[in-house]
Amino acid sequence: MIYPLVPQNEAQRLSNLKDYMIMDTIPENDFDDITMLASQICGTPISLVSLIDDHRQWFKSHHGLDVRQTPRDIAFCGHAINTPDNAFIVEDSRLDQRFHDNPLVTAHPNIIFYAGIPLVTPEGNALGTLCVIDNQPKILNEQQINALRALSHQVMCQLELRRKNSQLSLTYDELINNYNDIEQFAAIAAHDLRSPLHNITSLIDFFIDENGQNISEDGFEYLKHIKTSSLQLTKLIDAILEYSKSTQVIITRKEAFSIQELLASIVKLLNPAAHITVNYPKQDMVINGSRVAVKQILLNLINNAIKYNDKAEGKINVDYSETETHYYFTISDNGPGIPKDNLDSIFDLFKTVKISTNSGTGIGLSIVKRLIKKLHGNINVETQNNIGTEFSFTIRK
Repeated sequence: MIYPLVPQNEAQRLSNLKDYMIMDTIPENDFDDITMLASQICGTPISLVSLIDDHRQWFKSHHGLDVRQTPRDIAFCGHAINTPDNAFIVEDSRLDQRFHDNPLVTAHPNIIFYAGIPLVTPEGNALGTLCVIDNQPKILNEQQINALRALSHQVMCQLELRRKNSQLSLTYDELINNYNDIEQFAAIAAHDLRSPLHNITSLIDFFIDENGQNISEDGFEYLKHIKTSSLQLTKLIDAILEYSKSTQVIITRKEAFSIQELLASIVKLLNPAAHITVNYPKQDMVINGSRVAVKQILLNLINNAIKYNDKAEGKINVDYSETETHYYFTISDNGPGIPKDNLDSIFDLFKTVKISTNSGTGIGLSIVKRLIKKLHGNINVETQNNIGTEFSFTIRK
Protein backbone atom coordinates (compact mmCIF):
# COMPACT_ATOMS: atom_id res chain seq x y z
CA MET A 1 0.00 0.00 0.00
CA ILE A 2 1.21 3.48 -0.76
CA TYR A 3 0.13 6.25 1.59
CA PRO A 4 -1.30 9.40 -0.01
CA LEU A 5 0.97 12.41 -0.28
CA VAL A 6 0.20 15.60 1.63
CA PRO A 7 -0.68 18.41 -0.82
CA GLN A 8 1.85 21.22 -1.05
CA ASN A 9 -0.86 23.74 -0.15
CA GLU A 10 -2.00 21.74 2.88
CA ALA A 11 -2.01 24.65 5.35
CA GLN A 12 -4.14 26.78 3.03
CA ARG A 13 -6.35 23.80 2.18
CA LEU A 14 -7.11 23.05 5.83
CA SER A 15 -7.75 26.72 6.54
CA ASN A 16 -10.12 26.83 3.56
CA LEU A 17 -11.93 23.71 4.80
CA LYS A 18 -12.41 25.33 8.20
CA ASP A 19 -14.07 28.34 6.52
CA TYR A 20 -16.97 26.16 5.42
CA MET A 21 -17.78 25.01 8.98
CA ILE A 22 -19.02 21.72 7.52
CA MET A 23 -17.10 19.06 9.41
CA ASP A 24 -19.16 16.95 11.85
CA THR A 25 -22.43 18.62 10.88
CA ILE A 26 -25.65 16.63 10.71
CA PRO A 27 -26.83 14.95 7.47
CA GLU A 28 -28.64 17.19 4.98
CA ASN A 29 -31.02 16.16 2.22
CA ASP A 30 -29.34 18.39 -0.37
CA PHE A 31 -26.13 16.37 -0.13
CA ASP A 32 -27.88 13.00 0.27
CA ASP A 33 -29.87 13.61 -2.93
CA ILE A 34 -26.63 14.20 -4.82
CA THR A 35 -24.97 10.98 -3.62
CA MET A 36 -28.13 9.00 -4.44
CA LEU A 37 -28.10 10.39 -7.99
CA ALA A 38 -24.38 9.69 -8.37
CA SER A 39 -24.91 6.03 -7.45
CA GLN A 40 -27.83 5.67 -9.84
CA ILE A 41 -25.99 7.32 -12.75
CA CYS A 42 -22.81 5.33 -12.25
CA GLY A 43 -24.49 2.07 -11.23
CA THR A 44 -22.62 1.73 -7.94
CA PRO A 45 -23.95 0.70 -4.52
CA ILE A 46 -21.97 3.39 -2.69
CA SER A 47 -21.50 7.13 -3.18
CA LEU A 48 -19.89 9.56 -0.76
CA VAL A 49 -19.27 13.24 -0.20
CA SER A 50 -15.88 12.88 1.45
CA LEU A 51 -13.97 15.71 3.14
CA ILE A 52 -10.33 15.39 4.22
CA ASP A 53 -9.00 17.15 7.32
CA ASP A 54 -5.58 16.69 8.93
CA HIS A 55 -6.15 13.12 10.14
CA ARG A 56 -9.33 11.60 8.65
CA GLN A 57 -11.77 11.51 5.79
CA TRP A 58 -15.25 12.39 7.01
CA PHE A 59 -18.42 11.76 5.03
CA LYS A 60 -20.94 14.58 4.81
CA SER A 61 -23.15 12.15 2.89
CA HIS A 62 -22.71 8.38 2.76
CA HIS A 63 -25.16 6.65 0.44
CA GLY A 64 -24.94 2.85 0.80
CA LEU A 65 -22.35 2.94 3.60
CA ASP A 66 -22.94 3.14 7.36
CA VAL A 67 -19.44 4.37 8.23
CA ARG A 68 -19.10 8.12 8.91
CA GLN A 69 -15.30 8.40 8.69
CA THR A 70 -12.03 6.53 8.16
CA PRO A 71 -8.35 7.36 8.78
CA ARG A 72 -6.86 9.71 6.20
CA ASP A 73 -3.80 7.55 5.47
CA ILE A 74 -5.91 4.74 3.98
CA ALA A 75 -8.41 6.99 2.16
CA PHE A 76 -8.66 6.77 -1.62
CA CYS A 77 -9.80 10.40 -1.49
CA GLY A 78 -6.48 11.27 0.12
CA HIS A 79 -4.88 10.45 -3.23
CA ALA A 80 -7.60 12.16 -5.26
CA ILE A 81 -7.10 15.61 -3.68
CA ASN A 82 -3.55 15.66 -5.07
CA THR A 83 -4.95 15.89 -8.62
CA PRO A 84 -7.63 18.57 -8.15
CA ASP A 85 -8.15 19.15 -11.87
CA ASN A 86 -8.72 15.52 -12.83
CA ALA A 87 -11.04 12.64 -12.06
CA PHE A 88 -9.29 10.01 -9.92
CA ILE A 89 -10.37 6.54 -11.11
CA VAL A 90 -9.25 3.10 -9.94
CA GLU A 91 -10.98 0.41 -12.02
CA ASP A 92 -9.65 -2.56 -10.00
CA SER A 93 -7.85 -1.80 -6.75
CA ARG A 94 -6.62 -5.41 -6.42
CA LEU A 95 -4.34 -4.78 -9.39
CA ASP A 96 -3.09 -1.40 -8.17
CA GLN A 97 0.02 -1.37 -5.97
CA ARG A 98 -1.23 1.73 -4.17
CA PHE A 99 -4.34 -0.07 -2.86
CA HIS A 100 -4.13 -3.85 -3.26
CA ASP A 101 -3.43 -4.42 0.46
CA ASN A 102 -5.39 -1.42 1.74
CA PRO A 103 -7.70 -2.39 4.68
CA LEU A 104 -10.62 -0.80 2.81
CA VAL A 105 -9.95 -3.23 -0.04
CA THR A 106 -9.16 -6.39 1.90
CA ALA A 107 -11.99 -5.88 4.41
CA HIS A 108 -15.30 -4.00 4.60
CA PRO A 109 -16.40 -2.23 2.46
CA ASN A 110 -14.22 -4.13 -0.06
CA ILE A 111 -13.49 -1.25 -2.40
CA ILE A 112 -12.61 -2.64 -5.85
CA PHE A 113 -13.77 0.23 -8.04
CA TYR A 114 -13.37 3.87 -7.10
CA ALA A 115 -14.04 7.09 -9.03
CA GLY A 116 -13.71 10.46 -7.33
CA ILE A 117 -14.11 14.03 -8.58
CA PRO A 118 -12.25 16.51 -6.34
CA LEU A 119 -14.32 19.20 -4.63
CA VAL A 120 -12.28 22.29 -5.49
CA THR A 121 -12.95 25.67 -3.86
CA PRO A 122 -12.78 29.01 -5.70
CA GLU A 123 -9.38 29.41 -4.04
CA GLY A 124 -8.17 26.26 -5.82
CA ASN A 125 -8.06 23.94 -2.79
CA ALA A 126 -9.39 20.37 -3.00
CA LEU A 127 -11.43 19.75 0.16
CA GLY A 128 -12.32 16.14 -0.68
CA THR A 129 -14.32 14.37 -3.36
CA LEU A 130 -17.67 13.28 -4.60
CA CYS A 131 -16.93 9.61 -5.21
CA VAL A 132 -18.67 6.40 -6.27
CA ILE A 133 -17.57 2.96 -5.07
CA ASP A 134 -18.26 -0.63 -6.10
CA ASN A 135 -17.03 -4.01 -4.83
CA GLN A 136 -16.39 -5.25 -8.35
CA PRO A 137 -14.33 -3.85 -11.27
CA LYS A 138 -16.05 -1.21 -13.38
CA ILE A 139 -15.44 1.21 -16.22
CA LEU A 140 -17.36 4.51 -16.45
CA ASN A 141 -18.21 5.92 -19.84
CA GLU A 142 -17.63 9.57 -20.74
CA GLN A 143 -21.25 10.55 -20.06
CA GLN A 144 -21.12 9.07 -16.55
CA ILE A 145 -17.85 10.87 -15.75
CA ASN A 146 -19.28 14.16 -17.02
CA ALA A 147 -22.42 13.64 -14.93
CA LEU A 148 -20.23 12.95 -11.89
CA ARG A 149 -18.37 16.21 -12.56
CA ALA A 150 -21.65 18.10 -12.77
CA LEU A 151 -22.82 16.61 -9.47
CA SER A 152 -19.51 17.48 -7.80
CA HIS A 153 -20.07 21.06 -8.96
CA GLN A 154 -23.45 20.99 -7.24
CA VAL A 155 -21.80 19.79 -4.04
CA MET A 156 -19.46 22.79 -4.18
CA CYS A 157 -22.40 25.10 -4.87
CA GLN A 158 -24.07 23.79 -1.70
CA LEU A 159 -20.85 24.25 0.27
CA GLU A 160 -20.40 27.78 -1.09
CA LEU A 161 -23.99 28.64 -0.23
CA ARG A 162 -23.40 27.34 3.27
CA ARG A 163 -20.22 29.39 3.62
CA LYS A 164 -21.87 32.59 2.39
CA ASN A 165 -24.84 32.07 4.72
CA SER A 166 -22.46 31.56 7.64
CA GLN A 167 -20.54 34.69 6.69
CA LEU A 168 -23.77 36.67 6.38
CA SER A 169 -24.93 35.38 9.75
CA LEU A 170 -21.66 36.41 11.37
CA THR A 171 -21.83 39.81 9.65
CA TYR A 172 -25.42 40.26 10.79
CA ASP A 173 -24.52 39.40 14.39
CA GLU A 174 -21.61 41.83 14.23
CA LEU A 175 -23.85 44.57 12.84
CA ILE A 176 -26.42 43.97 15.57
CA ASN A 177 -23.69 44.15 18.22
CA ASN A 178 -22.36 47.35 16.66
CA TYR A 179 -25.86 48.75 16.45
CA ASN A 180 -26.50 47.99 20.11
CA ASP A 181 -23.23 49.71 21.02
CA ILE A 182 -24.16 52.75 18.93
CA GLU A 183 -27.67 52.84 20.36
CA GLN A 184 -26.28 52.71 23.89
CA PHE A 185 -23.79 55.45 23.06
CA ALA A 186 -26.54 57.57 21.47
CA ALA A 187 -28.72 57.18 24.57
CA ILE A 188 -25.87 58.16 26.89
CA ALA A 189 -24.85 61.06 24.67
CA ALA A 190 -28.44 62.28 24.42
CA HIS A 191 -28.81 62.13 28.20
CA ASP A 192 -25.51 63.92 28.77
CA LEU A 193 -26.46 66.65 26.28
CA ARG A 194 -30.03 67.07 27.50
CA SER A 195 -29.00 67.78 31.08
CA PRO A 196 -26.87 70.91 30.42
CA LEU A 197 -29.40 72.16 27.86
CA HIS A 198 -32.18 71.76 30.40
CA ASN A 199 -30.04 73.62 32.92
CA ILE A 200 -29.54 76.46 30.44
CA THR A 201 -33.27 76.93 29.82
CA SER A 202 -34.03 76.64 33.55
CA LEU A 203 -31.34 79.16 34.46
CA ILE A 204 -32.68 81.61 31.85
CA ASP A 205 -36.18 81.38 33.36
CA PHE A 206 -34.74 81.77 36.87
CA PHE A 207 -32.58 84.72 35.80
CA ILE A 208 -35.56 86.49 34.22
CA ASP A 209 -37.72 85.90 37.32
CA GLU A 210 -35.05 87.28 39.63
CA ASN A 211 -33.72 90.12 37.49
CA GLY A 212 -36.45 90.92 35.00
CA GLN A 213 -36.70 94.57 36.05
CA ASN A 214 -33.01 95.11 35.34
CA ILE A 215 -32.90 93.46 31.90
CA SER A 216 -33.06 95.66 28.83
CA GLU A 217 -35.31 94.95 25.86
CA ASP A 218 -32.28 93.78 23.87
CA GLY A 219 -31.26 91.56 26.80
CA PHE A 220 -34.67 89.89 26.79
CA GLU A 221 -34.28 89.23 23.05
CA TYR A 222 -30.84 87.69 23.58
CA LEU A 223 -32.12 85.44 26.36
CA LYS A 224 -35.12 84.48 24.25
CA HIS A 225 -32.84 83.46 21.37
CA ILE A 226 -30.63 81.43 23.72
CA LYS A 227 -33.64 79.61 25.17
CA THR A 228 -35.16 78.98 21.74
CA SER A 229 -31.86 77.60 20.43
CA SER A 230 -31.48 75.36 23.48
CA LEU A 231 -34.99 73.96 23.07
CA GLN A 232 -34.42 73.41 19.35
CA LEU A 233 -31.14 71.60 20.07
CA THR A 234 -32.89 69.38 22.62
CA LYS A 235 -35.54 68.60 20.02
CA LEU A 236 -32.84 67.74 17.49
CA ILE A 237 -31.06 65.43 19.96
CA ASP A 238 -34.32 63.56 20.62
CA ALA A 239 -34.95 63.24 16.86
CA ILE A 240 -31.46 61.88 16.20
CA LEU A 241 -31.94 59.30 18.95
CA GLU A 242 -35.29 58.31 17.41
CA TYR A 243 -33.66 57.99 13.97
CA SER A 244 -30.92 55.74 15.36
CA LYS A 245 -33.60 53.39 16.69
CA SER A 246 -35.74 53.24 13.55
CA THR A 247 -33.99 50.22 11.97
CA GLN A 248 -34.22 48.22 15.19
CA VAL A 249 -38.00 48.61 15.00
CA ILE A 250 -38.08 46.31 11.95
CA ILE A 251 -36.62 43.29 13.71
CA THR A 252 -39.11 43.39 16.57
CA ARG A 253 -41.95 40.89 16.87
CA LYS A 254 -44.54 40.97 14.07
CA GLU A 255 -48.22 40.96 14.99
CA ALA A 256 -51.73 41.35 13.59
CA PHE A 257 -53.28 44.72 14.46
CA SER A 258 -56.24 46.95 13.56
CA ILE A 259 -55.36 50.01 11.50
CA GLN A 260 -58.42 51.84 12.85
CA GLU A 261 -57.32 51.34 16.44
CA LEU A 262 -53.81 52.43 15.50
CA LEU A 263 -55.04 55.63 13.84
CA ALA A 264 -57.32 56.39 16.78
CA SER A 265 -54.37 56.14 19.16
CA ILE A 266 -52.26 58.39 16.89
CA VAL A 267 -54.95 61.09 16.69
CA LYS A 268 -55.41 60.94 20.46
CA LEU A 269 -51.67 61.26 20.99
CA LEU A 270 -51.27 64.21 18.59
CA ASN A 271 -54.43 65.94 19.89
CA PRO A 272 -54.89 68.32 16.92
CA ALA A 273 -56.40 71.77 17.44
CA ALA A 274 -60.17 72.07 17.22
CA HIS A 275 -60.08 73.56 13.71
CA ILE A 276 -58.24 70.51 12.31
CA THR A 277 -60.00 67.21 11.61
CA VAL A 278 -58.40 63.87 10.80
CA ASN A 279 -60.64 61.55 8.78
CA TYR A 280 -60.18 57.87 7.93
CA PRO A 281 -62.49 55.09 6.64
CA LYS A 282 -65.03 53.45 8.90
CA GLN A 283 -64.13 50.06 7.44
CA ASP A 284 -61.21 48.51 9.32
CA MET A 285 -58.17 46.76 7.88
CA VAL A 286 -56.01 44.25 9.77
CA ILE A 287 -52.28 44.36 9.12
CA ASN A 288 -49.87 41.56 9.90
CA GLY A 289 -46.45 43.12 10.45
CA SER A 290 -44.48 45.51 12.63
CA ARG A 291 -47.07 47.62 14.45
CA VAL A 292 -44.41 49.93 15.86
CA ALA A 293 -42.93 50.64 12.43
CA VAL A 294 -46.31 51.37 10.81
CA LYS A 295 -47.26 53.59 13.74
CA GLN A 296 -44.05 55.56 13.44
CA ILE A 297 -44.60 56.11 9.70
CA LEU A 298 -48.21 57.29 10.12
CA LEU A 299 -47.36 59.33 13.21
CA ASN A 300 -44.71 61.30 11.33
CA LEU A 301 -46.86 61.93 8.24
CA ILE A 302 -50.02 62.89 10.15
CA ASN A 303 -48.07 65.05 12.59
CA ASN A 304 -46.50 66.97 9.69
CA ALA A 305 -49.93 67.46 8.09
CA ILE A 306 -51.23 68.88 11.38
CA LYS A 307 -48.19 70.97 12.25
CA TYR A 308 -47.87 72.73 8.90
CA ASN A 309 -51.56 73.20 8.14
CA ASP A 310 -52.35 76.91 7.62
CA LYS A 311 -56.07 76.78 6.87
CA ALA A 312 -58.91 78.02 9.06
CA GLU A 313 -60.45 74.57 8.65
CA GLY A 314 -57.67 72.05 8.37
CA LYS A 315 -58.58 68.71 6.82
CA ILE A 316 -56.41 65.59 6.85
CA ASN A 317 -57.65 62.45 5.12
CA VAL A 318 -56.12 59.02 5.68
CA ASP A 319 -57.11 56.22 3.34
CA TYR A 320 -55.98 52.61 3.13
CA SER A 321 -56.58 49.45 1.13
CA GLU A 322 -54.92 46.13 0.39
CA THR A 323 -54.26 43.60 -2.35
CA GLU A 324 -52.92 40.07 -2.16
CA THR A 325 -49.36 41.38 -2.02
CA HIS A 326 -49.40 44.91 -0.54
CA TYR A 327 -50.98 47.38 1.86
CA TYR A 328 -51.66 50.86 0.43
CA PHE A 329 -51.90 54.15 2.35
CA THR A 330 -52.52 57.80 1.43
CA ILE A 331 -52.32 60.80 3.75
CA SER A 332 -53.60 64.01 2.16
CA ASP A 333 -54.13 67.50 3.58
CA ASN A 334 -55.33 70.95 2.52
CA GLY A 335 -52.21 72.69 3.81
CA PRO A 336 -49.80 75.06 2.06
CA GLY A 337 -48.15 72.39 -0.09
CA ILE A 338 -44.44 71.82 -0.56
CA PRO A 339 -42.35 73.96 -2.92
CA LYS A 340 -41.75 71.91 -6.05
CA ASP A 341 -38.04 72.74 -5.96
CA ASN A 342 -37.78 70.85 -2.68
CA LEU A 343 -39.64 67.68 -3.61
CA ASP A 344 -36.52 65.76 -4.60
CA SER A 345 -34.83 66.37 -1.24
CA ILE A 346 -37.56 66.28 1.41
CA PHE A 347 -36.60 62.71 2.41
CA ASP A 348 -32.92 63.60 2.86
CA LEU A 349 -31.56 63.48 6.41
CA PHE A 350 -31.51 66.93 8.10
CA LYS A 351 -33.22 68.55 5.09
CA THR A 352 -35.85 71.06 6.20
CA VAL A 353 -38.28 73.02 4.04
CA LYS A 354 -39.55 76.38 5.23
CA ILE A 355 -43.29 76.25 4.60
CA SER A 356 -44.60 77.82 7.83
CA THR A 357 -43.45 79.39 11.07
CA ASN A 358 -43.03 75.87 12.48
CA SER A 359 -39.59 74.36 11.97
CA GLY A 360 -38.67 70.72 12.04
CA THR A 361 -35.44 68.80 12.48
CA GLY A 362 -35.28 67.36 8.96
CA ILE A 363 -35.30 63.83 10.38
CA GLY A 364 -38.98 62.78 10.41
CA LEU A 365 -39.43 62.17 6.67
CA SER A 366 -36.03 60.51 6.50
CA ILE A 367 -37.21 58.05 9.16
CA VAL A 368 -40.43 57.48 7.19
CA LYS A 369 -38.59 56.62 3.98
CA ARG A 370 -36.08 54.46 5.82
CA LEU A 371 -38.80 52.43 7.53
CA ILE A 372 -40.86 52.00 4.37
CA LYS A 373 -37.80 50.78 2.51
CA LYS A 374 -37.12 48.24 5.27
CA LEU A 375 -40.74 47.09 4.94
CA HIS A 376 -40.14 46.53 1.19
CA GLY A 377 -42.38 49.40 0.13
CA ASN A 378 -42.25 52.72 -1.72
CA ILE A 379 -43.38 56.25 -0.94
CA ASN A 380 -44.44 59.05 -3.30
CA VAL A 381 -45.57 62.63 -2.79
CA GLU A 382 -47.77 64.95 -4.84
CA THR A 383 -48.32 68.59 -3.93
CA GLN A 384 -49.95 71.79 -5.16
CA ASN A 385 -49.16 75.23 -3.84
CA ASN A 386 -51.74 76.40 -1.29
CA ILE A 387 -53.99 73.40 -2.08
CA GLY A 388 -52.31 70.60 -0.19
CA THR A 389 -50.03 67.59 -0.21
CA GLU A 390 -50.64 63.86 -0.57
CA PHE A 391 -48.20 61.20 0.57
CA SER A 392 -48.86 57.66 -0.68
CA PHE A 393 -46.89 54.60 0.35
CA THR A 394 -47.00 50.83 0.12
CA ILE A 395 -45.90 48.02 2.42
CA ARG A 396 -45.32 44.54 1.06
CA LYS A 397 -47.17 41.76 2.83
